[in-house]
Amino acid sequence: MATKRDEKFHSLSTLNRSNTSISSYRNPVVSFEVLKERAYVKGHLYEDPDFPAHYSAIFAHGCPIKEPIIWKRPHELSKKPTFTADGYSKFDVLPGWFGETSLCSAFSCLTLAPNLVTRCIPEGQEFDNKYSGIFHFKFWRFGEWTEVIIDDRLPFCSGQPMFSRGKDSNEFWIPLFEKAYAKFYMCYENITGGLLQWSLQDLTGGIMQTFGMQEDERRTQSIIDKCMARSSLIGVSINISNGPKNVNKNWQLPNGLLTGITYTVTGYAEIPVGEHSAVIIRLRNPINKLEWNGIWSKSSTLWGNVTNDMKERLGHENLDEGEFWMSYGEFSKIFTLLEVCHLSPECWQLEPKIQHRKKWTAVGAHRQWHRGYNSGGALDTGLLAINNQFYMELQQHSCVVISIMQRYHMLRERIPITCSVCVYKAPRETQPKLPQTHFMQSSFVAMIDMKADRENVGFLILPPGSYVVLPVTAKCGVEGRFLLRIYSDQISHVRELDEVDTAELTILIQHLDTETIHVLRRRFLLMCNRYEEIDGNGLQQILSYREPTTSSALCCSPERERSNIQRLFLSLETCKAAITIVDRGMNGRMNWDEFMGLIQRLTLWQHIFQKFTTGNGSVMDTYSLRSALKMAGFTVSNKTLEALVLRYAAKDIIPIEGFVNSVIKLHVAHQRYSMSSSKSEVGKKERIKFLQELLFTAVYS
Repeated sequence: MATKRDEKFHSLSTLNRSNTSISSYRNPVVSFEVLKERAYVKGHLYEDPDFPAHYSAIFAHGCPIKEPIIWKRPHELSKKPTFTADGYSKFDVLPGWFGETSLCSAFSCLTLAPNLVTRCIPEGQEFDNKYSGIFHFKFWRFGEWTEVIIDDRLPFCSGQPMFSRGKDSNEFWIPLFEKAYAKFYMCYENITGGLLQWSLQDLTGGIMQTFGMQEDERRTQSIIDKCMARSSLIGVSINISNGPKNVNKNWQLPNGLLTGITYTVTGYAEIPVGEHSAVIIRLRNPINKLEWNGIWSKSSTLWGNVTNDMKERLGHENLDEGEFWMSYGEFSKIFTLLEVCHLSPECWQLEPKIQHRKKWTAVGAHRQWHRGYNSGGALDTGLLAINNQFYMELQQHSCVVISIMQRYHMLRERIPITCSVCVYKAPRETQPKLPQTHFMQSSFVAMIDMKADRENVGFLILPPGSYVVLPVTAKCGVEGRFLLRIYSDQISHVRELDEVDTAELTILIQHLDTETIHVLRRRFLLMCNRYEEIDGNGLQQILSYREPTTSSALCCSPERERSNIQRLFLSLETCKAAITIVDRGMNGRMNWDEFMGLIQRLTLWQHIFQKFTTGNGSVMDTYSLRSALKMAGFTVSNKTLEALVLRYAAKDIIPIEGFVNSVIKLHVAHQRYSMSSSKSEVGKKERIKFLQELLFTAVYS
């Protein structure tokens, strides 16, 4: 049962779609509670079949060590094992025999917001309450929290724990947490030497962004300044390539700093020093007491020029272990990589330690690129406008973080899609999707780097105004799922641009001349029953009728060359479906008047289709489907258009029968909707939902 604590973790504003095809990562087989109860009743400690006590749980490709690996449970290591001795606020992590994992750096950054880790650790886990050797944790993946269930067997080699442990030998939440994280990435090796940005995101669900420190010093300083004022966590590191070859990963520089570890940025200030000012930055070493020994270090004489009041405000005498100040100038020269985690509003609510900062406002949308529907590629494809479009309105100068994340796989061999996000100016209060001409006549305001990565992020400073945001792939027709997230430092209006499902059912009519009507009448009488009615089979034969001669016109004598009726080849099922438009008696047949009304519609749809045909004229590009349907009297929402493409198109083309079926389904759904009494009995949202249900029922029937 969800607790009140769990409920607020899902407060991110989402642009939902009722037909989104995002599936859950949660294991649907057996719940943690059931597995724990089974083990307790049987009297056997739980053994995880999906992550066994075997070298395959440690190494991705074979076992590179000769020493035997021994697996031990906590009660074999301590007489009084406890899950946590003093909560989760202290990350006293000691590296194991095999080295550090990416969690060490993530824990270091979380010292500023320790409560965030509690979201990953369900309550009620101990060794004295029906202990059965089973534990569970949660990690964030692609927009949702994923439960990971493990047993408590931990790997040892040469008498030493292979991976992380806590300083308290009786406390086991850290190694168990790390084991669950290893299972999350399929083995321990995959989290050894991992990127801070992904591990920190897995624990918080934040947007991760990296910057090269030497790329643009002013921009980097501006980013640090703005992120420190908001609910963002910052880590910095020194590239190992700066050190000598053939040395350990954590090589100590003469200035006291270490390569290969991530320092947490804990403070940033510009202070008066005599007649001048100095910009200084506070860092924390996550693994030992080694500190900076250069300008503005604890022993620096420069502190003698700072007032006692200012030193007290900066906490100069009360810094935490491993924490120190240094000059920003030296900081920007020495450190090579800046990693930022922009925390969501629910993180801000969960952690009081960061609530003195501004919180981000956030909105997210799960979508996917479909070939033939919304995968229009980037600027040079000429189909930019068919991509999903999101309207964003800012009332003042704002920091905006835009992230596009792909649905990623744990296997590193899987290559992600090359994608980006384009931002354009938009007319105020834009409602429907903007046409291609808008993007051809204006240049983009900003564009995130086009690259193949798990998450692409842009940090923008935008003036007040209206914008349209487009997630794009490098090439047209590429398919894949993505999560778009937009964070801003003020309440901004964000919504997806779309059209409303509407229909003009009286639109027509393709007028027929007298001679054509005479020919159709003659054929109708040949196919009808004694009640002068025809069914789907009769309609099919009339539409595809060909005179014995070589006439190209449908239903006309050989000498007629001006007939506006052409042969139309439709399946029997489509013909039966077409009859439902005019079949008031619900008997699957139609009389002469109903037949003529249907023929006029079919003729109009055929002519519309021919206006958009490509190649040899037998198929239509699905990117033109929305325009063709509009000519037929139907405006369609993004969801409805996507359903039609999935149902009746093959890749990015649609034949005449698929187009006719699309129009038939829309016509029937809107016809039923207009006849429904519920239309006048419920509110606007309920009516829209009811219409969408009718549309999807019709399309997929």
